[in-house]
Amino acid sequence: MVDVITKIIKDFSARDLHSALLVNREWCRATVPTYWKAPFSFTMKRSTTALKVYESFLETAEKSTQQTVQKPVFDYPLFIKELNYTNLLACFETWERARKVEAILQMLTKYEIRLKTFIMDNTGANNERVYGLWTTPCYASMFSSLNYVEIHTPFPKNNVMKALAKNCTELSHLDINLHDTSVPRAEESINHLKELLSAQTCPLNLRLVFPNGSGRSLLETFQSRLESFKRLELVKWNFNGCDWEWLKRCSNLVEFAITSPPPQVSGILGTKKENYRLKISKNSKISTEHWHFDKNDEIPSKFYFHSDKPLMESQPPIITQPRVSRRTNDPKKLQYIRANAVRRMFKEFDYYSSEDEFNYSSSNYDYDYDDGYEESFGMSYESYLDAIYG
Repeated sequence: MVDVITKIIKDFSARDLHSALLVNREWCRATVPTYWKAPFSFTMKRSTTALKVYESFLETAEKSTQQTVQKPVFDYPLFIKELNYTNLLACFETWERARKVEAILQMLTKYEIRLKTFIMDNTGANNERVYGLWTTPCYASMFSSLNYVEIHTPFPKNNVMKALAKNCTELSHLDINLHDTSVPRAEESINHLKELLSAQTCPLNLRLVFPNGSGRSLLETFQSRLESFKRLELVKWNFNGCDWEWLKRCSNLVEFAITSPPPQVSGILGTKKENYRLKISKNSKISTEHWHFDKNDEIPSKFYFHSDKPLMESQPPIITQPRVSRRTNDPKKLQYIRANAVRRMFKEFDYYSSEDEFNYSSSNYDYDYDDGYEESFGMSYESYLDAIYG
C-alpha cells in the first residue's frame, strides 16, 4: 500500500502533500518522506516551521543545560534529500547564522545524510565564510552523492569547485556562476572544474556563467572531456579568438547555448536556433542563442535550462485597465447620478412592459384566441359580435 501511495503523491504540490498527511496513519507514514525531502525549498514560512522541528534534534551546548525535549514521532532529518542553503540561512539572524548553520550541518552529518540536490540562490549578499561553511571537509560525506547543483550566490567559488571535484562523481546537473574578482582564484576554479569533469561517470548538463571570464582557459579545460557534455550553456564568457572545432567531437551533446556566438559556431551548428533572455525582464539585453540537435530528446520543444522562460520574441503584454473609483460627495453629482439611475430603471421597465404587451397581443390574442367567427356565416365580423354578445 505504501508503494501505491508513494506513486500517487509523486507529483503532488507541497499543499497537496500536506493534505495527504492528514488522510490517515498509513497515508501519513507514506507521505512524510516526500513532504520532508526538501524542507527549505518552498516558502519562508515552510522553512521556518521545518527549522523549529529540526531544533529538537540539535545537540548543542544550550540544549544540554535544559530539560530533555520530547522528539517528534519521525526522525525528520533522515528524509532530507534537497538543501536550499540560501533559504536555510534566511531563517536566522545575521549574528547567529554561522553557529546555527554549523549545528544543522553537524546534525545532518551525524544522521549520515546523503543529499541529492544542493541550491544556493542569488541573494546579492557577499559573506564568504557563511556561504562557504558547507565546503568544510568534515561535511564532505553529506555531499558525496549530489547529482543536482545550482549555485548563483556571489562569493569566491574556488573552494566550492574544489569541494565538488573531490566529493562528487554522480553529477547530472551543474549550474554555477563562477564570477570572481581575483584572477588567481578564477583560474583555480577552472582547474578544479577540469578535475570535476574528469570524475563524472555520466554525461553532464552544464551551465557556466562568468562575466568576461577567460573563455580560452575554459575551452582548454573542455578538450580532454568532450564526451562529458549532454547539454552545455556558456553565458557571458569572453571567447575572442577561440577555436570552436571541438564542437564537432562532442558525441553526447544534444543542446548547446552561448551568449553572442561567434560566426564559426553558427557555421558548425547551423543557423536554426532560438533566442532566450538570461532573465525574464524587458530591460534585459543579455540573451543566449540555443541549438537543439536531438529531436528524440526528452525535452523536444523546450530548452533544459530555460524550460519555464519565454522566448526573446515575447508575446505582447496584457494591458489591464486601471480601476476607476466613482464615489463622490458632491451634491450636484449625486443628484445627477440618481437621476440617471432612475431614468435607466424606467427605461428598462418600459422596455420589458412593451415587450410583454407585444408578446401577449401577438401570441395570445391573434393566434391563440378563437371567437368562432367564419366568413361563411354571410355577415360582417361586427354583426357577428353583436349577435353573439348583444
